[in-house]
Amino acid sequence: MSKQSILESIRQNKPDFQRETGKPEQKPVPVSKSQTTALKSFISALEATGGEVVECSAAEADSLISEKFPGILDFTRPEIREKYGEETPLSEFDKIETALLNGAFGVAENGAVWIEDRDMPRRIIPFIAQHLVLKTEASQIVGTMQEAYRRINLSGTGYGVFIAGPSKTADIEQSLVYGAHGAVRLTVVIPKMPDFEA
Repeated sequence: MSKQSILESIRQNKPDFQRETGKPEQKPVPVSKSQTTALKSFISALEATGGEVVECSAAEADSLISEKFPGILDFTRPEIREKYGEETPLSEFDKIETALLNGAFGVAENGAVWIEDRDMPRRIIPFIAQHLVLKTEASQIVGTMQEAYRRINLSGTGYGVFIAGPSKTADIEQSLVYGAHGAVRLTVVIPKMPDFEA
């Protein structure tokens, strides 16, 4: 078969992209039975990926973080976000050992945490820190990725990323290596309000 006949065959069988194809059938999305169930599933999924979870009351979260992670760069504080703004040379980010960022919400089915650019001055931070600490309230854990996608406001943020566990790869000599493309350790601090559903 000649090149010309192959191209002619392709032209004759080209789909009509102008016609109405319709939407795929929408199936009902399972919703978390309770906050407690979602939280337990989230913790289990995150620990399975090599992450660590620290639960605490909302009142003790800040003191627990500063005690457990001395020298942490707390990007939840405006003065730290300002210090590491757009004008900061990239060489300064190499020195970040432990960084704290706010997580908008977590996902129970896979232990992922959604973070947005409004919570970090530079997008490199969650990937260059050796130890990443994310703070996400227990009431902000959703059951599934479908629920998670419904919560993301794409028009309200320029950038966001799901992070599930520390960075790891097993393609180097078939050995599991942590920190290959991001943080070596990931800890999620989960503060609970007094009225958290038990």
